[in-house]
Amino acid sequence: MRYLRLVVTGFLVVSTWVPAAAQGLPLKNGRPAVASVAGNAIYLDELVRDAGPSADRARLRQGLGTARDFELLSRLVNIKLVMQEAATMGLDETPEIQRQVEVTSREILREVHFERLVKGVTPDPAAVEKLFRDMVREWRTSSLLFQDEAAARRAHMEIANGAPFADVAARALAAKAARAEGDDAFHPKKDYLPPIAAALSKLTAGQLGPFICLQAGCVVFTVVDIRYPENPAARAEARRQVLDQQQLVIMKAHEQKLRKQSAVVKTAVLKGVNYEAEKPGIDALMKDKRVVADIKGVPPVTVGDLTDYLRFQFFHGSDRDSQRRRMNEKKEEALDAMVGRRLLNAEAIRMGIDKTTEYRDRTTGYRESLVFDAFVQKVVAPDSKMREAEVKGYYDGHVKEYSSPEMMRIRSLAFTGRPAAEKAVKQLREGADFGWLAANASGQVGRGAPGLLAFDGQPFMTTSMPEGLQKAVVGAKANDVRLWASPQGHYYALAIQQVVAPKPRPYEEVRDEIAKKLYAEKLKKNIEEYAAKLQARSKVEIYLKKVQ
Repeated sequence: MRYLRLVVTGFLVVSTWVPAAAQGLPLKNGRPAVASVAGNAIYLDELVRDAGPSADRARLRQGLGTARDFELLSRLVNIKLVMQEAATMGLDETPEIQRQVEVTSREILREVHFERLVKGVTPDPAAVEKLFRDMVREWRTSSLLFQDEAAARRAHMEIANGAPFADVAARALAAKAARAEGDDAFHPKKDYLPPIAAALSKLTAGQLGPFICLQAGCVVFTVVDIRYPENPAARAEARRQVLDQQQLVIMKAHEQKLRKQSAVVKTAVLKGVNYEAEKPGIDALMKDKRVVADIKGVPPVTVGDLTDYLRFQFFHGSDRDSQRRRMNEKKEEALDAMVGRRLLNAEAIRMGIDKTTEYRDRTTGYRESLVFDAFVQKVVAPDSKMREAEVKGYYDGHVKEYSSPEMMRIRSLAFTGRPAAEKAVKQLREGADFGWLAANASGQVGRGAPGLLAFDGQPFMTTSMPEGLQKAVVGAKANDVRLWASPQGHYYALAIQQVVAPKPRPYEEVRDEIAKKLYAEKLKKNIEEYAAKLQARSKVEIYLKKVQ
């Protein structure tokens, strides 16, 4: 069902629309309308809701729409066309759809109530900044990895007692008691192993980290510096999270206020309900009319209501004993949720939210999506099934798309000037040891230089390399050496260690993936063709004029 709702977003109206005047939008039932399908209006509010935050309501109200506006409007037109056809088949009156609309309409009622309650709330700038800095924080560290725990503890103790980290590190490295780990670059939390990352979050610049032993050895590390790079996406996410939290606090406080005013829980009755007992049993409790919560102005919550809710949540499968235990464990939590929802629904109705166009439009939109899905399943989907020959034929014709990518293992040396890089390439081709060259070649770029790329022999997909680097290594084989000049002004000697050629994935492995792709394309095409036939029999008026 969710998939079908995605399919309809790709609709294009293929027939010719009947144009209308573009001097502002006409009013239908007192509301600005952007189109009409066989006399049924599509309102400006519906188009704005589909367009999301980017919608320019002022421009649209003038009767002017962009290409994207027309694409969204096409989708709404086609939904109306299909709805009219589905209504003649009675699909909009099926009990299943009626039940889903009834349940979801209550959720929509609470959503609109919530939005009105928190309207105007803005995120606290201090809280946003604090969360943002935590999200983008990066550390530059120095660390030593010891194989001998006692040696590591001695080094850690020396530094903790005031010895400079660099001095202790120099002695440990000279004695080959430890090896230096990492680089001079800044790294986000995700780049560190979990125990290190957890420790880093509590440290400031210049602090020594706690003593940590890992599978690879014992680590002694210090924080050299911390930075907080600007990141618009992270800042926006921080704002969203803080705003969500503030809104949730307001909603919870509002709900608690309603509970004190209008709800009374019958604790003794609730404690007496035992879903694990043989008697009276689940079926009898489903019919139990005893009240577990009185709510002013609305029907009370009965044992039967609570049991029905819990049974729907947990009573599935064959392990009935476990399910009954879960029902007992969750009965208080479930009652709390049911009371909260009923209170909020009652409050929303008291406020008249159920009579607003906002609520009615959302409910209508949800109902239409269900009916559309049912129509597609009944009328269009049967003619969209895939045949094995179609799937296999597509695989044979697109086998490159279903192959593992080419990968390379590369080690690199980066130089500040081209002559030094060319010399290194020549030496490597003549058989020089890479490790010796890395330790002795002059003119190398310093660690941590901006834009520096380091290849350490790990597998690397060629398609993920920078474009210029891809060209530099194209056609390379194991033991080849290539020269590459990066846009950042670094010159690389690239030692190709291994090349893993692309390998087609077995048909059996990708068959379902291909079938889904082809089915989606066929279904979309069939829906568009059906919508075009419906439109040929209907009068569609568009009240928007395309922006030039």
